[in-house]
Amino acid sequence: MNGIIILTSVLISVLCVLITLLQHYYLFYKYYKKPPIRYEIPIFDDFIPTDDRSLSNYDYSQEDDTVLQNLNALLDSADSVKKNVEVSETEVYNTLQAAIAFRLSGKIHKAMKLFEHAAAISPADADVLNRYGEFLEETQKDIVSADELYFKALTHSPDHPAALMNRKRTAQLVDRLDSEMLKTIDSKRDILKDMFSKDSYNTIKKQAYYLHIYHTVGIEGNTMTIDQLKYLLETGQVVPGKSIIEHNEVLGLQLAMKYVKLLTRKNYISINDILGIHRRAIGHVDPVKSGRFRTEKVFIGKHIPPPPEEVPTLMEVYEQWLNSEEAQNMHPVRYAALAHYKLVDIHPFNDGNGRTSRLVMNLILIRAGYPPVMVLKEQRDKYYDALNAANLGDVRPFVRFIAQCTIQILDMYMHGSEVMSIENGDKKEVINY
Repeated sequence: MNGIIILTSVLISVLCVLITLLQHYYLFYKYYKKPPIRYEIPIFDDFIPTDDRSLSNYDYSQEDDTVLQNLNALLDSADSVKKNVEVSETEVYNTLQAAIAFRLSGKIHKAMKLFEHAAAISPADADVLNRYGEFLEETQKDIVSADELYFKALTHSPDHPAALMNRKRTAQLVDRLDSEMLKTIDSKRDILKDMFSKDSYNTIKKQAYYLHIYHTVGIEGNTMTIDQLKYLLETGQVVPGKSIIEHNEVLGLQLAMKYVKLLTRKNYISINDILGIHRRAIGHVDPVKSGRFRTEKVFIGKHIPPPPEEVPTLMEVYEQWLNSEEAQNMHPVRYAALAHYKLVDIHPFNDGNGRTSRLVMNLILIRAGYPPVMVLKEQRDKYYDALNAANLGDVRPFVRFIAQCTIQILDMYMHGSEVMSIENGDKKEVINY
């Protein structure tokens, strides 16, 4: 009898151990499994210097400053955007009819100006948006912009018959153009990889690093010039005439970029990683709220982010999506753009959401073998317009905008590398694109 009791106890103990092991295995697989994609070792992470000495010991000459200014000049493309004003329906109607009349008479330039004016003074008028789209499609062959206008028209008037018919025609064409753009990006990326395998191009990497910080903080309103920013990062000395906040924004972004470089070796992006990026980017400016989710309701223009009590749950869902097969099977540029938009849409922090989202975007791009992308301060309006389009339900303009920024940066790196080869006298290494 005692033997049966002992044997039963042993069997129960073994069974309990097996159940415990199975539970541990399940939890480990569910929460810590590696994503299905195997990432290559990043080759563009060294655009971010590892430590301060890599900047302070670098011999900057007047020639290097010229390269930096030339690179930034390549990226200058400031556009003016008209402000919306209160107008009557009669004025909108008359402007639209005049634009159509000029179009029919062949006066395309005047018609363009009137269509632009009509769309500016009445951005929610479906007839204006649809007619403007038709004009761009017919006279400028700009299918992408036309498709965006048709979508906006349907946002304000879902049953608009002409806009419905037009968008049914253009949507597939635009998808095809977007796919071709992504192929172009991959082709340029491969060329750049080959170029960097032949030479280190240390100077252009350092200059691109400064440009990245300059434009990233510039979008948020920082007024430091490139020369002032360089002086701060190289010497650690105060820039006269600039606020403490502007200094701290630059220093914080530098720390955050170095942290992103460390994260490129990880296969899993966690909430703690995102909090760590935010803590470094904003820590100098607001040490109390940095690395913490917001506890107040916020308003971003016409967009109202989720209430603060929903943020932790939404961030858990976001983390699962970031590391899902669905997300990682996308083209990396699309994946990075959507990761940026989804995070800024949740708006988990009181401040620094844009900077953190752009850093997460670049973490994804660098892990996938692409150079970090910068959104230029001159592109601020286009950037926010694309985000607003995503808020209305069409994420394609935002993905397209990030793809265009990626091409822009690839071209800048390749052109800058070519310039450096010429200036170094090594003409055999020059590749014409």
